[in-house]
Amino acid sequence: MSYRIQVQPEAGSLLRTLAPHVVLRLGRALAELAESIAAGQDPERGELRIEDCVMRLVVDHAERLLRVVQVEQRDLLVPVYAEARA
Repeated sequence: MSYRIQVQPEAGSLLRTLAPHVVLRLGRALAELAESIAAGQDPERGELRIEDCVMRLVVDHAERLLRVVQVEQRDLLVPVYAEARA
């Protein structure tokens, strides 16, 4: 039995703003991760990194669910952190 994938609304909103090739790469990586979890492997960490994006995940084994809880685009965060330090 495979794991279902659920994307939280906030994460889905940011995914819609990303370039299509980045969304496809994230989707493929997410599907591969779901398959490996279904095969009994535990993920090394609760995130996927593709180009400048980080997708944070939570695995619910009881519900057989892989939940995408947050997506961040790193290049957008750098100026925000620089301003906060100034």
